[in-house]
Amino acid sequence: MNVQSSLPAPHPAKDDLLAQIRALEAQIALLEEEKAACQYQIDRYYRLFRLQLGDLLTQTVELQLTLSLRKAAQTGRRSDAETAKAWQDTFEKTNRAVREAVAHQPTDFDEIAEREIRRLYRQAVMLAHPDRHVNDPDRMAQATTYMARLNDAYQRRDLTTVRQLVQDLNDGLLFITRPETNLDLEALREWHQRLVGRQAGLQTEVNHLKATEAYQCIANDIDLIAHFANLREQMQQQLVHLQHQFQSS
Repeated sequence: MNVQSSLPAPHPAKDDLLAQIRALEAQIALLEEEKAACQYQIDRYYRLFRLQLGDLLTQTVELQLTLSLRKAAQTGRRSDAETAKAWQDTFEKTNRAVREAVAHQPTDFDEIAEREIRRLYRQAVMLAHPDRHVNDPDRMAQATTYMARLNDAYQRRDLTTVRQLVQDLNDGLLFITRPETNLDLEALREWHQRLVGRQAGLQTEVNHLKATEAYQCIANDIDLIAHFANLREQMQQQLVHLQHQFQSS
């Protein structure tokens, strides 16, 4: 009898699982950075959109608000009043967004600085993503707060703040990471599965962002001047239509 064949199949060793986890974390960090970079380009597009077409956008939304208020007054229906309230909120948000776009016009971000901020972002995600602390609610809350600050600074291309956040992390000023070797095999397996799910979810999010018209415009380096000129013509036609609707109502 072969004694070896009668033994139970060995479980994956901890170091093998940890190696898989480290590889997944590296891939996730890249996806997180790619997602943030995509979102930055999309936000950049819409800042340019508001800067170039903010006047027409504000006029259009204001006219939609006026029409909805008039209809609500005429019908007295609750649904029409709710629609008017929604347009009021949209009008206020649009005004704020347009004012912000004018006040903070996009600037070119140096290529070297761009490479550094993306490298630092990946480094921070590797060390401080909340998924690393899912079994410790306190550390997970700290990591969530930290990532919110990091993402905000990254989206604003605030390299100074990103550098400081990464330095704080490296200096151990946020939290002390529990050694993974202290986790049992089942805990490591659960961690691995969470990371697999996170990786798949992130890939879906990145694919969705890349499919948006805003991202495609930036990524394909289209002529934004011509693009916004075409949009302006369409918005002017829409505004004329709304004005006729207002005059005839």
